[in-house]
Amino acid sequence: MNIISNLISLLIIFIICFSYKILPSIAIGDVDWILLKENKDGKEWLDLGSIKNLNKNEISVLTKFYENPNNENKKGNTSLYVMRINCISNQFKDTSIDGIPTFNSKWQDSNNDELIEVVIEKACKEGGF
Repeated sequence: MNIISNLISLLIIFIICFSYKILPSIAIGDVDWILLKENKDGKEWLDLGSIKNLNKNEISVLTKFYENPNNENKKGNTSLYVMRINCISNQFKDTSIDGIPTFNSKWQDSNNDELIEVVIEKACKEGGF
């Protein structure tokens, strides 16, 4: 009986942990996606409704990136990012990728990635910077 109870518990934990990949997401509020840029790498969207001022220099935003199909990824891939952006230094760090927190992420420059640069520019402008 104890083994069956443990198996049921493990099954419940498994379903809870992995249901976010199977079930459609239900948003608490409406998202206001705008397509910012499309290039050979993919497409980048910004949720205008997600922009939050964190302090005098920083904002938080939700972005969506579609990576175009390539040799390694035949179907393409869509990812959601919660980014923290310093609008004075134009640096960013990802605080969440596909709903999974990225602890200890480091501030970084865009390294001339035009999709990241357009996110920083538009989000900071919409955030009042």
